Amino acid sequence: MRFRRSLLILSWCALAGLPFAAAQPAPFAETKVIHTLPWNSEVITTVAFIGNDKVAAGNKHGSILVYNLPAANSDKLEPVRRLVGHTGAINRLLVTPDGITLISASNDRTVKYWDALSEAGEPGKVVLNDGVTLKGVVEKVDKLPNLPPPHEVAVVVQKPIKELTGHNEWVQGLAQTPDGKRLVTGDDQGVVIVWDLPAGKELTRWQCKDWVSSLAISPDGKTVAVSQHVPYRDKVKIPPTFHLWDADTGKLKADLTKEIVGGMSAVAYSPDGKWLAMCRGNIEQEGPTGKVTLLEPTTGKKIRELTPGHSRGATDIAFHPDGKHLFSAGRDQVVKIWQLEDGKLVRDLGKFLDRGFWITSLSISSDGRLLAAADDNGRKVLIYSLTGK
Repeated sequence: MRFRRSLLILSWCALAGLPFAAAQPAPFAETKVIHTLPWNSEVITTVAFIGNDKVAAGNKHGSILVYNLPAANSDKLEPVRRLVGHTGAINRLLVTPDGITLISASNDRTVKYWDALSEAGEPGKVVLNDGVTLKGVVEKVDKLPNLPPPHEVAVVVQKPIKELTGHNEWVQGLAQTPDGKRLVTGDDQGVVIVWDLPAGKELTRWQCKDWVSSLAISPDGKTVAVSQHVPYRDKVKIPPTFHLWDADTGKLKADLTKEIVGGMSAVAYSPDGKWLAMCRGNIEQEGPTGKVTLLEPTTGKKIRELTPGHSRGATDIAFHPDGKHLFSAGRDQVVKIWQLEDGKLVRDLGKFLDRGFWITSLSISSDGRLLAAADDNGRKVLIYSLTGK
């Protein structure tokens, strides 16, 4: 019966002059974990691909490790470089579009530049799986994961090539334009600074009312989207706010607080400028409160909320290079893949966990074939093949 139906379809297509296309698999249907990068020293707070075959990861101790992803015939999954110089938690990492420079933002109030491709430096060592005791077993988490025994790895110790010191508080926000010309940073004092990225020169700054919890800069470099939140002021609970600012003048362009209810843990413009996305989650709340929202990038008007949201909050978002999909991570140990055009959920990656451990950060390789997810459950970085190969 199926054979006869296929013949009828082929005959109809031939009469209509149309090609017959075989059924195509759903997007990312073959996605799977292919590598697990070990660490376990502290919570891994942020990850970033360097090109398509290297991953940088930062943690709450202020350490940054760089891993070379193994070739197909190798299973070597140890870091090759340790970047030293920060004295506080690493909050964000990004790599310039040319793949040459890694940039980090930290609680030590600095932003540092690193040679992303250099192999030069001093010899050093890193202890992986260093016997850290995971704490905080909470309800619905039966037991903590069993960690492998510690072992020592030889690495190259690398120092920063440039440091930006314009902030006086923890630097939480970090973003760049797709052309690599502008960098924007924001801190817990509410200060936002726009920089000439290559020169590390300050172009303009302005003062927000509350802490900068996350931010993004539009692809044309003209607008900075800023989510602000301070939990309490003088023991009075303060609601989060969201604004669009002129990147050249520091003047307020739009107050979109009414469009968004809740504090945003991540904000991002799509590289083509068609979408402004954000996810809610800098305040932990019960239920599927980790909503991902799409906005019109010019006016900031809400287009749609993507459902179902992450349980207890979302943590990070990343646009796929195909321009058609958005990835989000949450406190539920899940990565969600969304279709931008209609907001439909394509699939979930990972095993749902109601509480206890998070996926803290996401990064997608420049060729769109790999996903890096910082996994709090065992303090590791998961590398997914988005093509299944």
